[in-house]
Amino acid sequence: MNHQRLSATLLVLVALITGCNSSPVSLYSDNTMKKKEYNGVKAYRKGEFEEAFNYLKEPAALGYKSAQYTLAFMFLKGQYLEQSTKLGMGWLGVAAEAGVENWSQQYDTFYAAATTEDKQEIDAIVAVYIEQFGVKAQNMTCRRSTSPRRTFGEIKIDCSKHDGAVTVYEVDTIE
Repeated sequence: MNHQRLSATLLVLVALITGCNSSPVSLYSDNTMKKKEYNGVKAYRKGEFEEAFNYLKEPAALGYKSAQYTLAFMFLKGQYLEQSTKLGMGWLGVAAEAGVENWSQQYDTFYAAATTEDKQEIDAIVAVYIEQFGVKAQNMTCRRSTSPRRTFGEIKIDCSKHDGAVTVYEVDTIE
C-alpha cells in the first residue's frame, strides 16, 4: 500500500513538473540547507565572502532567514557582490519576515534614509522577494531558536521546510 502511494505521488509530481512551464522544482534536504546556511554565516564572519555567497545563495532562495539577512549585507556593503542598495534592501525586507526586532529596525533605518524614488524601487523589490523567497512562497516556518546557545552572539532563527513542491528562483546578483 505504501509503495503504491509513493509511486502514485511520484507520477503526479512528474506530470506536474513536465506539464508546467514554471521554474524547476528542487528536491533537497532541510538539514543540508541548514548546514549551508550555518557554514555561509560562519564564512561571512571570517571575511570569506565568496565562500559565504556560494554557501548562502541556495538556502536564501529557499527561504532561510539567516541566509537572507547575511546576503542583504553582502549586497549593501559590496562584499564579493557588486554593491546594491536595491538588492540588499530586497533581501533585508524578506529576512525581516522572521520578526527579529533588530533586523526590522535596520531595515526601517535604511528605508528612512532613502529618497522617494529609491523607496518606490525598494517597495517593489521587497514585494517580489517576498513573493519568491518568503515564508509562504517557500513553505517555511521560522522561529527563534529555543536553544540557550546563540550563533555568533546573535539571535538564532530556526527555519524548517514543510513538505510540498516549491518554485525555485535564481538569486540575482546584478540589478
